[in-house]
Amino acid sequence: MALSVGKMARFTAIAWEFTMPMIAGAIIGHLLDVYFHTDPTLTLILFLLGLFGGFYRGISELSRLQRESNDS
Repeated sequence: MALSVGKMARFTAIAWEFTMPMIAGAIIGHLLDVYFHTDPTLTLILFLLGLFGGFYRGISELSRLQRESNDS
């Protein structure tokens, strides 16, 4: 099965939407931990929130992509 350029770009966007909340949560959590002197707590909490958000966005986008491919 050959993928078109549009589908490859869409899969790349889904991958970024999956990973960026985790990275952003870890970075922001680390900066807040340094500021408030609560070393791993906020990093872990914001990373886990980013993980759940990334999974939610990834699953919703992949299910939408599957529905669109079934409709056509």
